[in-house]
Amino acid sequence: MTSIVLACGNALRGDDGVGLYLAHRLYGAICDAETEIVCSQQWLPEQAEDLSRAQLAVFIDASVAMKAGEIRVRQVRGVDEKPTATTTHALTPERLMGLAREVFGRAPERAYLVTVGGSSFEHGAEFSEPVKNAIPAALRQIQELLCDEPVRVG
Repeated sequence: MTSIVLACGNALRGDDGVGLYLAHRLYGAICDAETEIVCSQQWLPEQAEDLSRAQLAVFIDASVAMKAGEIRVRQVRGVDEKPTATTTHALTPERLMGLAREVFGRAPERAYLVTVGGSSFEHGAEFSEPVKNAIPAALRQIQELLCDEPVRVG
């Protein structure tokens, strides 16, 4: 495996499911058939092993802290600090990268977090209008990252 996509979210909590939706849309629309796509409600320590085998990682998530429909791409660097919380909800992409390096001796050379701002995290499977409108651009940015094309990272 050369690339891995790790998407998290809850498909039954409105905009929180956008990361999962984007990951599912990638099937059949990525440059490298070897790319592994992993979807879960949260990032898990067990995913560190898969992460350690990849050269490129793309994490996808929704955010309550961003304007609805805003898309942000930023580079992720691993941290070696131990999580202080007792739940896996505290497992960030940085900590997962650090865990891969600590336990398996390596982490991806390049990693990015693609975040889509959401406004509705209530029970339900519908996305808000701003998130629906952001999906094509977010999908395009993820595909560009996976195909090694230049993407504005901020």
